[in-house]
Amino acid sequence: MTKDELRESLEEELLWRTEEINFFKRQIGCFDEELDRDKYRKGMVLILYSHLEGFLRVALTTYAQFLTSLNMKRKVFDYSLVATSMDAEFRAYENKNVKSKLFNNKRVPEDKKIHSLYRRINFLESSEQMIEKNLEIKDTVIDTESNVWYIVLQKNLYRMGLPIDLFSDFANEIDALVNRRNSIAHGSRTSGVSERDYLRWETNVISIMNEITRKIYYFISNNLYLKER
Repeated sequence: MTKDELRESLEEELLWRTEEINFFKRQIGCFDEELDRDKYRKGMVLILYSHLEGFLRVALTTYAQFLTSLNMKRKVFDYSLVATSMDAEFRAYENKNVKSKLFNNKRVPEDKKIHSLYRRINFLESSEQMIEKNLEIKDTVIDTESNVWYIVLQKNLYRMGLPIDLFSDFANEIDALVNRRNSIAHGSRTSGVSERDYLRWETNVISIMNEITRKIYYFISNNLYLKER
């Protein structure tokens, strides 16, 4: 995958989502009463949220696929990406059931410290080989937790070696949208959504989707995913 192919893929993703948002928004004109329009916009909030969560997941997954497609060794990448790609290795290291055979028998008392040292030695012995492997980031790394609060977005940006403050300007609006979406979905909010509130959220959602496309492309174009650039 080239950087231009990635950008084209994200732009196509953004296009169909924007077209669908606009399609549903046009249906508001079918209602004569403002009260009915407010109720309809309440449903539109759910659509906006689903597109935001869906696009963020697709965008970051596509970025991960691009990095994997480079077929470059882990050691040349930013440490965040290396750590993310080595999830299996770190899990093996953290597995406390792995114990040294030398000190794991009935004649030797249980010693957590010596088994911890054994795992550390194994990890260090394998570390050089580990970083010589090609970087591979699995799609399952991206986790929106079914609620893309701003902090959840930051977690995913962090996993992908992207600055966690990329969307700090939208932090309050993202959380407000998630909160309203949850209120609607759980039936705790029965009132509709005003045109003013809806348009603000729609503008922010589309702006965020545009921004993540632009910034991912910027990172790729400037090789900011590399340790040395």
